[in-house]
Amino acid sequence: MEKAVLYLRVSSKGQEDGYSLDAQEKLGREYAAKNKLEVVKIWKGAESAWGKEERQNFKQMLEYAKKNPDVKHIIFDILDRMTRNDLDKIKIKELINDYDKTIHFSRTNKIYSITSSSDDEFMLDIEVAVAKKMSNDISRKVKMGLTEKAEQGYYPTIAPTGYINVKKDGISQLEIDPVNAPLIKEFFEKVATGDYSLLMLEDLLYAKGLRNPHRKNKVRKSTLHRILHNKIYYGVFEWKGRLYPNAKHMPIISKELWDKAREAMRQMHRPHISKKDFAYRGLLICEHCNCTIVGQNAKKKYTYYRCSFAKGQHKHAGYISEKDMPALFLPAIKAVSLPPEFAGWVEDGIKEIAKTQENINKNKKDVLQRDYIKTQKKLNNLYDLQLDGVFNKDMFRLKDKELSEDLARINSELASCKTDAEQVYTRVHDTLEMATNLEGLYNLANHGEKAQILRLLGASYTLDGKNAVKPVYKAAFGLFADMKQVAGALDGETKKSYAVFDSATLNSYKHLKWRGQRDLNPRSLP
Repeated sequence: MEKAVLYLRVSSKGQEDGYSLDAQEKLGREYAAKNKLEVVKIWKGAESAWGKEERQNFKQMLEYAKKNPDVKHIIFDILDRMTRNDLDKIKIKELINDYDKTIHFSRTNKIYSITSSSDDEFMLDIEVAVAKKMSNDISRKVKMGLTEKAEQGYYPTIAPTGYINVKKDGISQLEIDPVNAPLIKEFFEKVATGDYSLLMLEDLLYAKGLRNPHRKNKVRKSTLHRILHNKIYYGVFEWKGRLYPNAKHMPIISKELWDKAREAMRQMHRPHISKKDFAYRGLLICEHCNCTIVGQNAKKKYTYYRCSFAKGQHKHAGYISEKDMPALFLPAIKAVSLPPEFAGWVEDGIKEIAKTQENINKNKKDVLQRDYIKTQKKLNNLYDLQLDGVFNKDMFRLKDKELSEDLARINSELASCKTDAEQVYTRVHDTLEMATNLEGLYNLANHGEKAQILRLLGASYTLDGKNAVKPVYKAAFGLFADMKQVAGALDGETKKSYAVFDSATLNSYKHLKWRGQRDLNPRSLP
């Protein structure tokens, strides 16, 4: 018996039973036994003839056949299981002509060898051409189907990290990945701070559990870079060079955060990595020269803070021990720590304003929805004009991109209108709760947690020549400090009226979206 190898392939795991790998193997072995051939090796697997990388099994089979002169026969199921493209046909002809191999097709009982006639070779070329056309037709239909799916607002391919593919109503749709999505959101938030490079986040997110959804390994820097620039995370997606703003999947982040993260990464060159992570680094500015107060070690066991002297040395240098830093900032903490009854008055006022804001959001939403319909009509008219040949390709792409980006912006603004009064009230309640417990939280926290609290309260802190701290608070906490200072000289009823009146200046609560919601949960502190 002469030796033979058996090559089996299906285009996908969902191949119909008649062409499954088991069915091909059974038929191939029966064919080999009938023709007195001994099958010495089998390759089988689900591969695509038009994959970006050459089929590994096919490549291995070719190399094996060339290295083993005693293997004279190669058995395929049918011709399109062997090849659907001209490149593979040339490689098979090389085996026949240069290595004296015989090609068998078990399902059709056809044989091609070096002794085959020119008519047989001609028929082989025709069958390959037919198989190639079938492959092209299938590919074209698949592409048309994917484009139609995108037109309907469904992402047409494999879910990116942070999402999973779920089949609903016969359509594969994107749903939030409960494991990776929170970490993707945290990734954007940390990039937006400007304090992290992608290399830092690669290890940090891996430690927190972020994994490549397909290989289950670490999400590398290059993948994080692609994630950072992928519009899909704020609710739109690109497909074949076109933006689809009518996406039906749930966004993981807002367009505002996406823009902020990309801008922070663009401005970042080489983030400073200190050998020792000084807790209060970057918090204070020297009043004398406007330089940063930096941390420094002495005798390998003492930590103190002084001016960086970037603009020249001077006497107002700071030199404050780390153990004295908490007391230095304590007056700034006390200035925004609200008495419980005062916070209650503010909260009552917030409830009333939240209802007003909900009406404002409703009116804004109505306007945006009208703008969306108008812009969508313009986009539809653009496609009609393109079909009529009014626009050239470059002009069409320019207008298409412009209108699609308008739709994406309107969608993003519509999403921001969905915050109802209860959600706003909850956010304000959490901030006020922290303000009433702030001093206690600060006193119980370690140096790192103290610095974190100070960062979420203040936009900047200045150290004067007497080693006293002058804070500039972020909007919400600055308002608390002003209210507390003015109300100190007022009686109870006037205090209550003042609290309710000034709470209206919170600008629809935008300033109360403090960083602590992302970086620090007050309840997590001791």
